[in-house]
Amino acid sequence: MRVEVLFFALFREQAGTRKTTLELSEGATVRDAQRVLESRFPGLSLAQGLAAVNQEFRPPEHPLANGDELAFLPPVSGGSMADVQEARDSWGLTEAPLELQRWVDWASAPPYGAVVSFLGTTRSPNKGQEVAYLEYEAYGGMAERVMRRIIAEMRERWVLGRVALWHRTGRVGPAEASILIVVSSPHRLEGFEACRYAIERVKQILPVWKKEFSPDGSHWVEGFAPEGLKL
Repeated sequence: MRVEVLFFALFREQAGTRKTTLELSEGATVRDAQRVLESRFPGLSLAQGLAAVNQEFRPPEHPLANGDELAFLPPVSGGSMADVQEARDSWGLTEAPLELQRWVDWASAPPYGAVVSFLGTTRSPNKGQEVAYLEYEAYGGMAERVMRRIIAEMRERWVLGRVALWHRTGRVGPAEASILIVVSSPHRLEGFEACRYAIERVKQILPVWKKEFSPDGSHWVEGFAPEGLKL
């Protein structure tokens, strides 16, 4: 069977390519594909990373099928500005600067007594080192699906009004925002708790990675890999 393989961020650099094709025997698993790839690309080490099959996180023992899209993702650190909106929710990726006031205005309405916002910005210096800029890379398509899942989880836990969740891609300079979360709710407690939950979940499962550039060089920022899904 044939499987299409995608690499992102650090793994893309180690492999020297963004995509490749594997011919595997029937019944092969994600772990089997990992071994073949690490043999094919000597500089590639997928250990501690994550795998997604058809844009869903899967464990190493997950069986593959002909035509699957298999993506290998470094632990997440955490497309175009498609207007992916429902009546109460808006989410997506964008290379454009994030406009907080626009989304605060959008989330504000008479039934809601609280509007809570969060901006994650580029910090410089970081750990005593000047940061020239960050470069964000995302697994488009899957990232939007994960954002939608995070918003659904928020709504399962709290009574909320409107929710906006947007993340930058590309270059983001010091003091510029890379992520925006805006939540409106009838009462302030729900808004604060939901906003904090959103950023923590983004850091856990959103397939977005950041590379930090300084005057002395650059490096991928180490991220988070959930137990049970690590390679």
